[in-house]
Amino acid sequence: MHPRELEEIVGRSLRRLPAPRAPETLLPRVIAAVQAWAQRPWYARAWFTWPPLLQIGSIAAFVLLAGVAAIVWPEVRVALVSAVAAPLAPALARVSETLRGAGSALLTIRVLWRAMVAPFVPYLFVWVAAMCAACAAFAAAINRVAMANHAQR
Repeated sequence: MHPRELEEIVGRSLRRLPAPRAPETLLPRVIAAVQAWAQRPWYARAWFTWPPLLQIGSIAAFVLLAGVAAIVWPEVRVALVSAVAAPLAPALARVSETLRGAGSALLTIRVLWRAMVAPFVPYLFVWVAAMCAACAAFAAAINRVAMANHAQR
């Protein structure tokens, strides 16, 4: 049987089936859910559906809050920095010293890599590729021997 014929047979069989029916309780549940959604309070709805006066009031409150934050932030920042800097100064000095040491160690590692390891990387790559080829050849040989033994049984 050709796939096109099979497709036509299945299509005809599916068209003969009756349309699926929804459960009797589906419509009342959907209507109840829609009504509950529509009867939510104004503050639980999308901002664009709020009453216009409340939208204007919320914009004004936001602008006022943003303005106060922009005016007060520099003083708050200075106060926070001065409050935090004094107790943390010794720890920050140790962190800075540790980072300087780590930078020196990384520079040393980089110099050693470039001087001692990097020249041998191409040779190492060739050696690894040769080992992979040898493993593949060995696996092929074992497979051939195993299949030959299996074919003789």
